[in-house]
Parts: sequence; C-alpha cells; structure tokens
Amino acid sequence: MTFERNLLAAARRTHLLAFLMKVFETLHPGEPPLDAVWYLQAMCNGLEAVGRGEKTRYMIAVPPRHLKSITTAVAFTAWMLGHKPAMKIMVATYSQDLARKHADGCRTVMDSEWYRRLFPATRIKDGGNRQLETITTAGGSRKAVSLGGSVTGHGADLIIVDDLMMADEAFSATARENVRRWFDNTLVSRLNSKRLGAIVSIQQRLHEDDLPAYLIEKGYETLILPATAERDERIPIGAGLVHHRRVGDLLNPGREDASDLARIRREMGPQAYAAQYQQNPVVPEGNIVRIEWFGRVDALPAREECQTVIQSWDTALSDSPTSDYSVCLTMGWHQGRWYLLDVLRDRLGYPDLRRAVLRQNRLWRPDHVVIEQAGSGISLWQDFHSERRANGRSAFLPRMMQPWACKEARMMGQTGQLEAGVCVLPNEAPWLDAFVNELRAFPGRHDDQADALSQFLEFAMTSRAWLHEERDPVTGRLLRINRPDRINRK
Repeated sequence: MTFERNLLAAARRTHLLAFLMKVFETLHPGEPPLDAVWYLQAMCNGLEAVGRGEKTRYMIAVPPRHLKSITTAVAFTAWMLGHKPAMKIMVATYSQDLARKHADGCRTVMDSEWYRRLFPATRIKDGGNRQLETITTAGGSRKAVSLGGSVTGHGADLIIVDDLMMADEAFSATARENVRRWFDNTLVSRLNSKRLGAIVSIQQRLHEDDLPAYLIEKGYETLILPATAERDERIPIGAGLVHHRRVGDLLNPGREDASDLARIRREMGPQAYAAQYQQNPVVPEGNIVRIEWFGRVDALPAREECQTVIQSWDTALSDSPTSDYSVCLTMGWHQGRWYLLDVLRDRLGYPDLRRAVLRQNRLWRPDHVVIEQAGSGISLWQDFHSERRANGRSAFLPRMMQPWACKEARMMGQTGQLEAGVCVLPNEAPWLDAFVNELRAFPGRHDDQADALSQFLEFAMTSRAWLHEERDPVTGRLLRINRPDRINRK
C-alpha cells in the first residue's frame, strides 16, 4: 500500500494530468472521478512544456465547459508553485468574481493535506492568504487580476490568461480593442523576463478579431481543439505519444455526443457555435439573418387559430423624421411554428406611442406583450404600472426585457431558431418588403424590426410557460388547462 501511495504521489508530482485528477476530486467531492480523456492529456502535455521552459508563448482554444479553467488557472498554477515555490504567477480573467473563484480553488488545493505532503517545500506564508493573492514562504505568489484592473507593483514569471472577454462583448470593436490594449500595455509589461517569462492563454474563440486571433498573429504556439474535427491531425499527448484525430471525430463524445452538439448549435446559432465550439469564427456570409430561413405561406392563421400570441415592441423616443421607428411585431404560435401576423412600424411621439400600444393590444388580444427595458419603453411600463396599481390586476401591463448585449450579439444568439425554420412569413403583406429588407441589411441604419424580432425570439425561448396556456378565443381569458398533447412540437 505504501509503495502504491508513493508511486501515485510521484505521478502527481511529475505529471500534470495525474495532479489535475486529484485537484478535480478535491474541488468536486462526491462526483465521479475525472476521466483522463485524450484532450486533457494534450492540454497537460503542452502546459508541462511551458513548465520546462520549452514554450514561452502558448495558446489553447477549447469549447466551453471542458475544464480549461480548472486545468490552467487552478491546477497548473498550484502545480508550478509546488515545483517552484518562489515563482510569481499572475492569472488574468474578464471579471473579479471569476478571478476570485479561481483564486479560491487554487488556495483550497494548496491548503489540502495531500498537496502539503506532495510539495513539502511550498507553504502559504502567514498573512499571505489573501482574497486575490496567495503568497508562499519562499516569496512566490499567485496573483489574480481582472480586465482593466491595475497590476502596478506586481511582476510575474508566468502569466495565465483565462478568458479576457465575455461572449456578449465580442461584437463590440471597442471592447475588443480594450482587451488588446490592456493585454499589451498592462499585462505583458508585468513579465519579469521578456525572454524567459511565459504567457499561456486558454480561451474559447468568440470573434474573428478576438484576442486569440491577435495572439496567433503574434506567433504563439497553439493547441486548437474544435468540438468536431475539421481536419486530420496528430496531436501530441505526452511521452512521445500522439492522438490521431480524424475529420468528424468528436472532442469528448462521452460528454457531448453528435445530438448534443446539434442541439447546442440550434440554440446558439451557427455563427456563435462556429466560434465557441469549433474555434473557427467566420465573418457572416453576407447577412446575419437569411431570408431563406423563414417559411412562407399564402394565408396567415387567424387570431383564433393561434394557441398563443406574443407582441414584441422596440420603441423609439421621437416622431422626428430622422428618428428611429417604433415597432410592434405580432407573432402567433400555430401548429408548431411562429407566424408573423402583423407589423406596426411608425415614428411616434410618446402620447401616440402609448395609444398605439393599447390599440395593438385591443386589436390582437395578445397573451404576452414584451417591451424593451430602455428609453421610452421604461416610461411606458411605468405609466401602465401606475394604472394597474390604481385599477387592479385586470389592467394592462407589458413585460420588460433587459437587453443583455449589443444588437448583433442578441440576433446571433437567435439565429439557430431562425435557421431551424421556426418563423413563417406571409407571401404578401403591406409591411413585408420593409421587414425583409431590414433583415437583409442587418445591422444597418434602421434595425428596429430586427431588434423586436430578436427580443421576441429570446422571450419565446426562455419563457416557455406559454406552451401550456390556452385562452378563450373571444374573451382572451386564460383557461386553466394543461394539455401538452395538443401541442405540435415540430
């Protein structure tokens, strides 16, 4: 037993993968043991080369939820401090909350009994157990920093970059430039030795002009791990061994098989999936939204034929000839698809806008009315909320939707639904040409209809209660019936 224990300790001390498996067990007690799949072997093999000084600029691109942070920001940093307790390590991420989470994980590992036995020379200094920094008795440290934060006075022998950008910021040229500027002007300048110091970046791709693209241009060595292989590769996994990956091979089929990935692609949309899962962001071919994704019919269903009707409002602030439009899309759920029943698009001052919201509500008797939580939308909600407080719960009150990202990112997030053909347009309607032309040009000068569409799709996907609602077709009164057998889930 002692021999086996010593052998296991030697393996953890020598091989990052064996160490990672123990780290996972420590941070996730009660869960099944970590499976030493080949891509983890490949990641650990590359990181070990960094530890030996064979790689000084190294980038790994891997899909979300594939242990990149635990492997690099937690296990690798603790392992390196175990071998070199005087090393100074800096770990950078996009938010202080995430930086704190990874710092806590590393501290938990270094405080564990098994780690102290494994690396007896590495001890946390009295008073060196800080929220964002762990200092060893040998003068080494692990310093956690977040994007935009100051690192003045701190040097590093090893810098880990673990996701410097959130996915919903990737379409902002300003945000991308801020990341590059902070990386170049603040982070890289912290290396104690520009020649011997190492930088490791482990991220998912988000945009064709993101930080990983910038690092590739700078000549970083790379390990690119798409969810589905797009070419044949021989990937080193350590000890002189290679993994032969063929076109079509999945990264981890035991965790995400082909059907799982197909579902994720539908939910994310093809372009976001290509970036984050395939590590191959592409410039959209022509348009973000393609009109051929929409079904077409000669006759729209009547209001009474629709199980649910939802109105989505994107409101503007003025009736000026140069202002944006206020838009209301009326969508009806019928036989497993959403039909665009009506589009109101006009430049309206606030009093006329308020009357238009009430008029559209009376005309279509929608089950849900969604208004963007911005500008005049907030004023509308406050007005209707005051009336509801005065007149009781029967008074009209729309739902507010908070924009979570730029308009391009919000639409990209819904292209999977559109590509699946969930939305249907009429072949003829007085508003059809303006609607189609705006989608073709998106993003363009006027995007009000496109914004209302992405808002509707987000609400329809995330608020699924409408699937089990039925209403009286005449009065609009909610019927307390739950009959999912009547729902066509095409």
